[in-house]
Amino acid sequence: MYSKFHLAIKVTDLPKAKHFYCDILGCQEGRAEDDWQDINFFGNELTLHECCDFVPRDDIQGKIVDMCDIPVPHFGVHLNESQFLELKERVKDSDAKILLEPFVRFEGRPPEQETMFLCDPFNYVIEIKSMKNPETLWDLSS
Repeated sequence: MYSKFHLAIKVTDLPKAKHFYCDILGCQEGRAEDDWQDINFFGNELTLHECCDFVPRDDIQGKIVDMCDIPVPHFGVHLNESQFLELKERVKDSDAKILLEPFVRFEGRPPEQETMFLCDPFNYVIEIKSMKNPETLWDLSS
């Protein structure tokens, strides 16, 4: 089955958005027009729409999950361990706004994962994670 996720978001500055998603996160540019840009977001389609009247939210709220205050809403990606470690270093060496430094969640349980939360320049929250046992993702008994 061929299945990919697509998300379209508003941004106020397309070059700034491309810098974050391509130079910091390491994503690749795709199709584009003057006021939008497709990004290959780790195999999924993220479309950045430049909208000069867009006002990013400044209130990032959380929800307690596994003893952590997790920012909600957010979107993200699951990476393998080496991809996660490489991205973690790139983020650390950048000016990215990190909300939650990399840490281990659900330690010792099937969904154990290292995760981090950061904001893009427009306050969209992104979770980057690497699961110790990715095969348990859809095991609802965990």
